[in-house]
Amino acid sequence: MPKIRVKAETAAQLVRKRIFYGDHAVSGIPSERTMAKEFGISRETLRGALRLLEAEGVLVRQANGRLTVAQKWQLSDKKPIIGFVKHSNPSHDHELWREGVCGALEGRNCILRTVTFEHYGDAAIAGALSGFDGVFFLPPAEDIPAWLASKMRQADTRVVVVDQDATAAGLRSVVMFPPQAERKLLEHHVQLGHLRIDCLNTQARDPIIEGRIETWRAFLRENNLLGHLHSLTEFNPLNSSYQLVKNRLREGRSIGAALICTTGPAALGAMRAFYEERAWVGRNVSVCAVNDEGLGPFLTPSLTCLQAEARAGYLQNAVEWMCGGEWLGPLLVQPNDVPMFVGESTGPAPADTNVIILNSKERAAADDGGAVPALARAG
Repeated sequence: MPKIRVKAETAAQLVRKRIFYGDHAVSGIPSERTMAKEFGISRETLRGALRLLEAEGVLVRQANGRLTVAQKWQLSDKKPIIGFVKHSNPSHDHELWREGVCGALEGRNCILRTVTFEHYGDAAIAGALSGFDGVFFLPPAEDIPAWLASKMRQADTRVVVVDQDATAAGLRSVVMFPPQAERKLLEHHVQLGHLRIDCLNTQARDPIIEGRIETWRAFLRENNLLGHLHSLTEFNPLNSSYQLVKNRLREGRSIGAALICTTGPAALGAMRAFYEERAWVGRNVSVCAVNDEGLGPFLTPSLTCLQAEARAGYLQNAVEWMCGGEWLGPLLVQPNDVPMFVGESTGPAPADTNVIILNSKERAAADDGGAVPALARAG
């Protein structure tokens, strides 16, 4: 067999595998120049490979000369392609969601493809809605716009939103931390004797975050407690939290001796700032978080937090629906109860006050190796 024929058949097999595994489901078949460069072959050899695939009925050449995957081949031969479509900002929680999707798909004859996008108008989202059989959509910390929600409802692709309750827009959704679950953390602080519980948020105010803040406010009203909302979203959540707490302590402004954080990164930044300003977490100030992103028990001190259960079980219904089954139950899937891990970051309320202040004199003493600053009364 001529060498060029062997190379063409090898290239055809590579293209066939790419199509089979959904590589071109979103972006379509690349140009001849691009594929020849990727495979390290001449364009003449690549054209031979493409002619073989056309003859097999795998590819169809359109009137404009572009190649597309034959609809008949897609429907009869390929596995269902499930997309995990997420915002490009890296997050450990994103990985936990993806692991959950992988677990829910285990044992099924499906292909999982991950797609990232920069903004809601990104062509990658439109490609996923037209190229995949099902999509798990993990949005950024902002509402899904009405025009995109409408597009998702009308798409042939079956879409499930994760980590945001988008049921008001008619979209099936899966969340792991219902706002009311936060009450466990608040009740834990009341049991420790805290009369003031502040809330720290450094995440964009999406519906999930708004729900957590409103739950905190309602709990304070119901129990006649004091509290102040600290919010900064200028930087990434971790750095915003660190800067906010550090600046308040250095400027002598009060922070409650109990602090509930809307996210794990907010708690991590706050804990570092307290440590640097000689306010010991778990003794001088209690810190907890709604979602530790799986890190709480491994921190020093360990972080009191709400912990998500394994996500795979809550995604099974969505996978069944994406694979052609029926959606069972309400549009929103969420736990009835969320476990709380009690770590070393929370402790009894100080005997003399529920407000922590480090004034400049106390901070200077600590910086010079003096005694650890005590809690001071707010004026």
